[in-house]
Amino acid sequence: MSGDTTIVWFRRDLRIEDNPALAAAARDGSVFPVYIWCPKEEEQFYPGRVSRWWLKQSLAHLDQSLKSLGAELVLIKTQSTLAALLECIQAIGATKVVFNHLYDPVSLVGDHNIKGKLVELGISVQSFNADLLYEPWEVYAGKGQAYTTFEAYWDKCLHIQRELVTRLPPWKLISATVIGTVAKCSLEELGLENETEKSSNALLRRAWSPGWSNADKALSEFFELHLLDYSNNRMKVGQNSTSLLSPYLHFGELSVRKVFQSARMKQILWAKEGNCTGEESVTLFLRAIGLREYSRYLCFNFPFTHERPLLSNLKFFPWQADQANFKAWRQGRTGYPLVDAGMRELWATGWIHNRIRVIVSSFAVKVLLLPWRWGMKYFWDTLIDADLESDILGWQYISGSLPDGHELERLDSPEVQGSKFDPEGEYVRHWLPELSRLPTEWIHHPWDAPDSVLKVSGVEFGFNYPKPIIEIDLARERLTSAIFKMWEMEAAASANGTDEVVVDNSISEDLPIPKVILKKSSPCPTYSSNDQKVPTCQNSKNNQFIRKRSKFMQDESPLPDNPHNPNEAGPSRTNEDTSSTAESSISKKQTTSRNSFSVPQSCSSSEGNPLMGCESSEMKQSWQEQSDMEQSSSKNGAVEDEHL
Repeated sequence: MSGDTTIVWFRRDLRIEDNPALAAAARDGSVFPVYIWCPKEEEQFYPGRVSRWWLKQSLAHLDQSLKSLGAELVLIKTQSTLAALLECIQAIGATKVVFNHLYDPVSLVGDHNIKGKLVELGISVQSFNADLLYEPWEVYAGKGQAYTTFEAYWDKCLHIQRELVTRLPPWKLISATVIGTVAKCSLEELGLENETEKSSNALLRRAWSPGWSNADKALSEFFELHLLDYSNNRMKVGQNSTSLLSPYLHFGELSVRKVFQSARMKQILWAKEGNCTGEESVTLFLRAIGLREYSRYLCFNFPFTHERPLLSNLKFFPWQADQANFKAWRQGRTGYPLVDAGMRELWATGWIHNRIRVIVSSFAVKVLLLPWRWGMKYFWDTLIDADLESDILGWQYISGSLPDGHELERLDSPEVQGSKFDPEGEYVRHWLPELSRLPTEWIHHPWDAPDSVLKVSGVEFGFNYPKPIIEIDLARERLTSAIFKMWEMEAAASANGTDEVVVDNSISEDLPIPKVILKKSSPCPTYSSNDQKVPTCQNSKNNQFIRKRSKFMQDESPLPDNPHNPNEAGPSRTNEDTSSTAESSISKKQTTSRNSFSVPQSCSSSEGNPLMGCESSEMKQSWQEQSDMEQSSSKNGAVEDEHL
């Protein structure tokens, strides 16, 4: 063992098992584990309330684990991550910094800059893959092109011949000697949870147990009790029918390699036993893992996808930036029971089943024509498993912004979906008590119920439950008109030799899907072979993807389903009803770069009633969307799977 003193920079890898950065540091000498909290650098993607609650519990759990091995987790709150790292380097005389890769657009830029600065100062920097089965730069088509459809990508991954190695936790850590000053703070001083949020957050403990050892227990319980019937139960929206592992995976409390290998062992065992149900269940579960991988793959190769659609022609889609409709959708006041039940559950718990995620997001972008980025940001603010890469994949998919996403004209009726996924209406009754006395016959379309039934059931439209915000037939007509308008504007732009007739309000130029060219490894000895690559974009016209027009033009009743972002992404100014949980939590104005976008946010009051105006809660969407049983074709089902 050498005498190196190494800083282990923890981020979303809050575990000691199969943590390659921690393992490398422990092998080389003394270690200085640090978690740096820099709200300023989170910008518009500052985590929401429930996500921050989870992070706080997970950090406490990690600190206990590290102390048992001989080193404590140092917590730092700062205005600059780089400055905090430099302070730590000086305080302990560190010779090396190690960390594990992240793939969201914000982290990709930040990590590259920090690594470059440290190397300039002569500090050895090593970074590792702790989050994926395969790094994004390891999976490409024959000519080095990045895959733009999930099926092709996942098929390639499954055929890569490589042993996936998991690392055991270190037996012991040698704590680095601090010779200088480090501005460390306590967990409470990080400010992840304020006093007004604690009463709401207390309820989360009843349903969730953050921490890497609890993640291991959750994985074992799912594999032993629920994986076998996963294929049959995963579509049941009124119960915990999925693995519920997505929050653990987001914060890196669970190794995806361990999950994959454990599932494959089950698959091999059930195949040997001739258990077809078990085999199918594992295949579907691994597909969900694959979709999580694919979300990071897209963000790495196309880092603009949090702001612009992958299909660039969709920038002409005329979104309706209606603040009132956005508020009604957030609050579960659309008049469509299944949609409203889903949004109320989300607000109350920070969690909804993936099928409900698909339904409520589809309603937002196809029925209300709300910009998909508004919905993406709201999911980020409110989901307990909020994960930017998965969020991007889900909303781009549902808005038809991906080559294998929903067909643009596809609009599914919430009434039909309610009958299909909540046939007895129990899910709706649980989250919409005002409709709890309605007979099952009318539960998903109360507007059709006779007056006598409504009276007996205590339902008064406009008083205790809203009328439908828009009729579905009218929504179809609006979507149809929007699609034609998009095509007309696209054609006009082409005829004029410019694609800037309608400018995407997040960027002024239209870039085709880039060809990713891998940079050769730097000869600098301070980088390891594990270091994160950086994509470069080459604008070539033959790389541009334009979705074919569907047979929608011949259909009598089209179901459009694929908006992008036009001029209306909403005002940059926020108000009481639309201020962001993230923004108000750190009391800062929204800052927008040239490539940023303006999104109205949910209100930040953690004590507010969702029916009275402001909502707060955070949720993340471990979005791997599951196939919509109504139209699950191989073409459009590519990215439809459920979240973990």
